[in-house]
Amino acid sequence: MEDSGGLNSPLPRRFSGIHRILIFLTLCAVLLACGFATLLGVRRLLSPDLGYHLAYGEHFLDTGQIVDSSRNVYTVAALRNAGRQLKPGPGCWYDSSGRYRFPNANWLSQVAMAAVHRLGGANGLCLLQAILAAGIAAAALATMLRMGTGPVLAAGGVLLIALTAYERFSLRPELFGYLLLAAELYVLVQWGAPRGINSSPRKASRGLWVREVLRVVSLVLLQLLLVNLHSYFLLGLAMTGAFLADGLLRMGWHQLRGERQLSAEPRRRSAFLAAVLAGQAAVCFVNPWTWRLAAMPIQTLWFIHHNNIAGGSVSPGGHPWSHIGEFFRPFGAESFWQMKATCGYIVLLSLAGLGGLAAAIKRRWACLFLIAGFTVISLSMRRNIAPAAVIIAPLALGALCLLLKKITLYLGERKTLAVSGAFSLLAVLASVYLGFTVITQRFYFNDRSPVRFGLGGSELNLPLRAAKWLNNHKPAGRLWTGYTGSSNLHYFTQPHRSVPILTNTWAYPPAVMQELLEVNAGGRPFDEAAEKYGLQIVCLRVDRSSTLLARRLVDSPAWALVHLDAMHAVFVRNAGANAELAEKHKLTAADFDTAGYKQNILRLDPVPAYAYHVGGVTLLRLGWNDAAADLFRAAVEADADYHEAWNNLGTCLASRGAQRISKMDIQAGRTDWREARNCFRRAVDIKPNYRPAKENLDLVQQQLAALARGVILLPRAPKVPKE
Repeated sequence: MEDSGGLNSPLPRRFSGIHRILIFLTLCAVLLACGFATLLGVRRLLSPDLGYHLAYGEHFLDTGQIVDSSRNVYTVAALRNAGRQLKPGPGCWYDSSGRYRFPNANWLSQVAMAAVHRLGGANGLCLLQAILAAGIAAAALATMLRMGTGPVLAAGGVLLIALTAYERFSLRPELFGYLLLAAELYVLVQWGAPRGINSSPRKASRGLWVREVLRVVSLVLLQLLLVNLHSYFLLGLAMTGAFLADGLLRMGWHQLRGERQLSAEPRRRSAFLAAVLAGQAAVCFVNPWTWRLAAMPIQTLWFIHHNNIAGGSVSPGGHPWSHIGEFFRPFGAESFWQMKATCGYIVLLSLAGLGGLAAAIKRRWACLFLIAGFTVISLSMRRNIAPAAVIIAPLALGALCLLLKKITLYLGERKTLAVSGAFSLLAVLASVYLGFTVITQRFYFNDRSPVRFGLGGSELNLPLRAAKWLNNHKPAGRLWTGYTGSSNLHYFTQPHRSVPILTNTWAYPPAVMQELLEVNAGGRPFDEAAEKYGLQIVCLRVDRSSTLLARRLVDSPAWALVHLDAMHAVFVRNAGANAELAEKHKLTAADFDTAGYKQNILRLDPVPAYAYHVGGVTLLRLGWNDAAADLFRAAVEADADYHEAWNNLGTCLASRGAQRISKMDIQAGRTDWREARNCFRRAVDIKPNYRPAKENLDLVQQQLAALARGVILLPRAPKVPKE
C-alpha cells in the first residue's frame, strides 16, 4: 500500500514500542469514530412519514400490490367536484378513469421497513437505523483507506461525515440512498482513485478482467437497488459519469501527445465505465413505473426551480412545498444555524475547497468534478447536505493526502510519530466526548433538536397519545388533521385507514396541500371547510403552521378541546354524535390541571427541561398564558441556561402585564413587566445575540419607562420566537 501521507507510515525498529502504542491509538480512533456514527443511528423514531412508510410496506406484504393512488385523501374529489383545476405534481398524472396517480421512488425502502417492523417492532426499526448509519460510516472509511488516506485522517473524515449528516439519520428511505451512494463510490474509486490504482501500464491479466467485470456488475446492481429505494439514483449516474469523463480526458491527452502506450490503461478503464454507465441508465427503467419513475427526479428539479420552492424561508403566498423545511437553502433566512450540523457543513465546504484545489493540481478530474458537483447540490437545499458529506469528505481527503504526502519526508521520523500520535489521540478524545454527549442527550438538546438517543417511538413528537385517545373513545365522524402528523395519526388509530400517503407531497395535487395549509394557518375560514367536508373531529400538532386554527377552536363554542399532550390537541364538536363525549372530557383554561399536565409530559421525553418547554409553547399557542408560564418556570428550574424558556416565560408575563395595564390595574401590570424584564435579561445574558429576547427586552423597558413618566402606552405584544 502506498504511503498515506505520513500519519501512519512505518517506523524504524528503535521506535517499535511507541509504534505499537500508535497502532493501538490509531485502531481506537477508527473504531470509536465509526462507533460514534453508529450511535447517532440509535435514536427514537420520530419521522413524520413513519406511518406512511409502514402502512405502504405492510400493504405490499399483505397483498403484493404497489399503491400509486391517493384513495384516502377525501379533499381531492371535493376540490375537483367544485370545478377547481388540480394540476398534478412532478411526475404524477391522472389515468383514464380520472384517478390521481404518483410514482413512488421509495417503495422498496418501505417494504424493507415494514418487514423489519413485523419482525422486531419499533426497536427493530431503531436497530435498522443504527445498522444503516454504521454501513454509511464503514463504506466511507473503506473508500478513504482505498484512496490512500491514512487511518487517522480517515477516522477524522468519518467524524466529519457524522457531524454533518446526523440530522438526516432518522429512519427514512433516503438513509438507504446514502448507504448505496457510499457503496457505489467505494467501487468507483478502484478505477482512477487518487491512490493511483492501475496507473502504471501493465498487461491485463485474466484475474484483473474478472475483477473489472465484477465491479461492473456490482455497480449496476447497486444502481438497480438505488432506483427502487430512493430518488437519489441520478446521483449514481453522475458519479459514474465523472469517472468516465476522467478516463476519457486522460485517454485524449495521451493520444494528443502521441503516448499510445500510456493511453491503453485509460482506454480500458473508460470502456468498463461506459459499460457501467449504460447498465446503470438501463436499470433506471427497471421499476414498477418504468419511464415515469426514471423521469421523476428531473421533473422534480425543474418543478422546484420553476416554483422557487427552495427559497430558504416560508413565504405566506408561496408554493405549498415551500413550507417544507428540508427544501430550504442551507444559509437561507430560516436556516438551522444553532445546529452542529451547520458547523460541520461549513467545515465540509472548506474541505471541499481545499480538496478540489488538490484534485486539480494532481489532475484527479473525477474527484474535482464530484467535489464541485456535490458542493453545488448541497447548496441548493438542506436535505442534500448529508449525501454531499458522504461523497465530498472521502474524495477531498484522498486528494489532499495525495498532494501533501511528500511533506512527511521533511518532517523526520520523530516529528511524523508525534504528529500521528497527536492526531490519533485527538480523534479518540473527540469520539469519546461526542459519544458521551449523545448518550446523555446533550448532543441533541444543545441543538434544541427533538431527536433522542434510545429505542422505540418518540411519544413527544409522534401523535401516539392522541391516537390512543381516539382509539379508546372512538368519536364519530370525519377527521381533519394537519400536514406534519397526518400519516402517523392515521396509521396509529384503529382501524387503519387505507395507506395514509398524506405526508408524501407527490401523492396528491399541490392544491390539496395548499388548502390544508391555508385552513390550518387561518388563511381560509375553518367553518367553511368543516361544513364542506362534514368534519366532526380535529387533531392538530400545535405548531406555528396551525396555531391560529388551534386558538380559534379553543375559543369556539362549537368545538371542545378533549385531549392535550405536549404537542397534539384533539377537538370534537359540541353538538351531534360527539356532544356527550365533548361534555365529559372538555378542557378549559379555567379548570386546566397544570400539575397533572406537567407530570404527563415529563414521561414523554428524557430531557425534562425540553419536555416542559415544548408543553409550555403549546399552551402559549392556545392562549393559556398562566399555565404556559408554569411550564416555562419548570423548564428554567430544570435547566437554568435554557434561554428560549426564559424568553418565553418573559413573554407570558409581559402579555399578562399588558392585559392588567389595559384594565387599569397599573401596579400588578408593572410587577409583571418588571419580572418579564428580568427574564429577558437572563435570556440575553445566556445568549447575547438572541434577537427575540433583545427585542422583547427593549419593548418592555420602553413600556416601563413610559409608566414611570405617568404615560400608559398602548400595550404591544412581545415577540414569540418561531421554534
